[in-house]
This record gives sequence, structure tokens and C-alpha cells, in this order.
Amino acid sequence: MLFFIGVLFIFATHAQELEQAQIDFANAFVEVVTSHKRGRILKKIDKKYRKEQIKFLDGNKVQFIDELFGGSDLMTAKWININMLDIQKIEIAEVQKVDDGYRYIFRIRDGKHDLLSSLLLMKQNGKFAFIGGSG
Repeated sequence: MLFFIGVLFIFATHAQELEQAQIDFANAFVEVVTSHKRGRILKKIDKKYRKEQIKFLDGNKVQFIDELFGGSDLMTAKWININMLDIQKIEIAEVQKVDDGYRYIFRIRDGKHDLLSSLLLMKQNGKFAFIGGSG
């Protein structure tokens, strides 16, 4: 419970710097991930980044999406890639201002793992899009 309160406090302090459209975009991303809508998740990812990564993976969109949700397990510190269809809960744990945009750190649970994963949120031509944290 204390962790959750701390996370809310961290997010609240950064929320002052965020514009409402950015907050809405990030919340919509969490919603589509929770509903396991693969096509809608793809639309939230930067087009150039998405194309490059899917090409690198020989067209495997499923692998691309699953690898977006990779991170360090909070219990074992091992790197885990969670299958998007297995995600039971995703929440924004922290938002950090970085030179290129904002790094969103998500806490993701699948029943076996509890991990932190990050994506970079960029705004180009007036539109928001995520870029993988480790791709």
C-alpha cells in the first residue's frame, strides 16, 4: 500500500508538468493494453519505430508487442517479457522528463510476475506515440 501511495505522489508531482492530452494518451494506452487490443496498441507506437522493429523481427507483430512489455521482475530482478494476452494489470508507476520526451515506467502484472517496464513518449507533428524503452 505504501508503494502505491508513493507512486501516486511521484506521478502527482510530475503531472503538473504534463499536458492533459499527454495524460489522456497514456491512460488510453493503459486501457488498450488491459483490453488486449493488439491493433490498437500498435497505433499507439511510433510508426517509424514500429516498422523498423517489426521488420527486424521478420514481420512478427506478436513478438514486437510482447517485447514492449519486458522489464525487470520486482521479486527476482530477472528480465521478463510478458505475453500481452497474459497481462492482468498495468498501471503508470512513474513519469520522468527526459530530453526527448517523457519516460513512462509501467508496473505490469501477469499472475506470475510483477515488473517495471518503460516506454518513451514522444510528441511529433502534434501527435503522441510511444517508443520502446530497450529497442
